[in-house]
Amino acid sequence: MRNVLELLERAAERMPEKRAVGDQDSSFRFLELQQAAKALAGGIGNAGKNQPIGVLADRKIRTVARILGVLYSGNYYVPLDPDLPAEKLRAILEETDMQLLLGPAEAEQSARAAGFQGVYISTLPFGPSLRDLPDVGGDDPLCMVYTSGSTGKPKGIVKSHGAYLDWLEAYCETFHLTENEIIGNQTPFFFDASSKDLYLMLYLGATLEIIPSKNFLFPMDLVDDLNRRQISYLCWVPSALSIVAQLNPFSLVKPRFLRRVFFVGEVMPMKALNTWRRALPELEYVNLYGQSELAGVCCYHVVRGEYEDTACLPIGRPFSNTQVFLLDEQETLIREANRTGELWIASRALALGYFKEPERTARCFLQRDFGAGPVRCFRTGDLAHYNEHGELVFSARADDQIKHMGHRIEPGEIETAANGLEGVVQSACLYDEKKQRIVLFAEAKRSGSEIRRALKEKLSDYMVPGKVILLDKLPLSANGKLDRQSLRRRL
Repeated sequence: MRNVLELLERAAERMPEKRAVGDQDSSFRFLELQQAAKALAGGIGNAGKNQPIGVLADRKIRTVARILGVLYSGNYYVPLDPDLPAEKLRAILEETDMQLLLGPAEAEQSARAAGFQGVYISTLPFGPSLRDLPDVGGDDPLCMVYTSGSTGKPKGIVKSHGAYLDWLEAYCETFHLTENEIIGNQTPFFFDASSKDLYLMLYLGATLEIIPSKNFLFPMDLVDDLNRRQISYLCWVPSALSIVAQLNPFSLVKPRFLRRVFFVGEVMPMKALNTWRRALPELEYVNLYGQSELAGVCCYHVVRGEYEDTACLPIGRPFSNTQVFLLDEQETLIREANRTGELWIASRALALGYFKEPERTARCFLQRDFGAGPVRCFRTGDLAHYNEHGELVFSARADDQIKHMGHRIEPGEIETAANGLEGVVQSACLYDEKKQRIVLFAEAKRSGSEIRRALKEKLSDYMVPGKVILLDKLPLSANGKLDRQSLRRRL
């Protein structure tokens, strides 16, 4: 296949009347989705080829049609949060010089307030339906996702059609996924993680069900919704799964059709995962690891056996389309267990690079020869080590590593110990540079002094937080992840 649109063409031909995507109000069958996307592409008209087109992405099926409509027009989409602050939206619009935005009618005023002067399309469908696929190949851009990165300045990551097709093949072969999957989407479409759900739906000819965000506040309603829509597959961020585990509705109602629970984007708290596994032991649980600079993910670990609440779950091994290298500070390969290094990824699913940032692209996407010829690699900035089974275990972001009292400390180790304590629901460890102390934020049913005393029995003295700040709830970002930038402002 040359591009992902051929996946929709195949599905629309094979199963035109099958439900492709649904939200709480409506749905598209595969043929309807194809027709809506092509009609929208006809309305986009002569926008050019391989140009960025913005999609203000709400949690509705119309967003899926808009994304595919952009692709049918021969361009690539930039998914954006409809509630993005005007200043951030203005910066993205200026950087990309977008002349076309697609989104719900209620979001147009915000776009205009951010300075958008181009054409805004809210109608779906829009123009005469296209007949032919655009002349787009594997090396052409499919999307550009914006992530804040460690600096807080948005960076645009451009990914290709070929990268997604390559990842999909490896992923579906590994887990033996079929068209019978019903995928429960948790992550908003303006976040990169949601693309995994969207393109799995197209690749498999499966059904994608968009779960309302409000359901995560009421786990009983959430499980009822999973049952009503017969959802079999979840790939959520750990914070979302932890919310369900904390309120633990499974003694009253269980997801009857669920078969797979995958998680990605954060470290999964073992205590929360154990709650799921005790209540639903027959399910397949998989820890996934990846970077925004990839289409999809690059490593996986199928959870088997027993884990203590204080255990750290491996990220496992690479998929068949990927090589992962662990390098020390001299860029020498690490092969032995329990020695920390930086992860480098070589994969056909790597992104094309950073938008209008050739120097940054050259700095992060590198050609290296590790003994079998030169390969294109991405330097992740993530620290990891091998365990005694040869599995990779994530340690920390290199730029999050704490240097305290002459020691290098991985905050994830402190968080794992804290999360395993009785009465601690969730924690986040940060370093206060000004006061030179480790600070632990915790959602807990015990005092800060009790937490510090308990941690003294589990951690070296230099790793024990100097201060514990209790919060009713740890803040979450719009995609359901722990919002560490918000916590940093509390230091």
